[in-house]
Amino acid sequence: MRANVLFVEDEEALRMTVGDRLRNEGYAVECAADGDEDSRRPTQIPFDLIILDVMLPHKSGFVVCRDIRQAGLITPILMLTARGQTSDKVNGLKIGADDYVTKPFNMLELMARVEALLRRAPSRPVVQTGGLTLDPFMWTLWEPKRPGTERL
Repeated sequence: MRANVLFVEDEEALRMTVGDRLRNEGYAVECAADGDEDSRRPTQIPFDLIILDVMLPHKSGFVVCRDIRQAGLITPILMLTARGQTSDKVNGLKIGADDYVTKPFNMLELMARVEALLRRAPSRPVVQTGGLTLDPFMWTLWEPKRPGTERL
């Protein structure tokens, strides 16, 4: 089963570039541009990895990361941001990020870090049948995202 990645980045060009690269590497990718909306998304759809910018509209990536951890989720989080001060890196790691990469970055290094985080991530017993996916760990059942479909 391919890994499901949430990529939260407000810069559209970067969101498209990294999203496309992740898809080309075989990952299922959902992209988002807003920290406020997307702080709820990881609790609704199970992701294997979250790549999170810090400087997002409405809610910073630091706050989103903290909220995800306070919700009890152990999904690996990689901060991908222009904020490269040591204090920012330390803060990100202390609030729950598993890795911290500063922009500009090398795409090969980013992909290697993604692979490393996914290797260490706990696997979930997800069941797929009849066009539905069941995640008993998160107590969720859903259909693949298609126009006109709703979460069950």
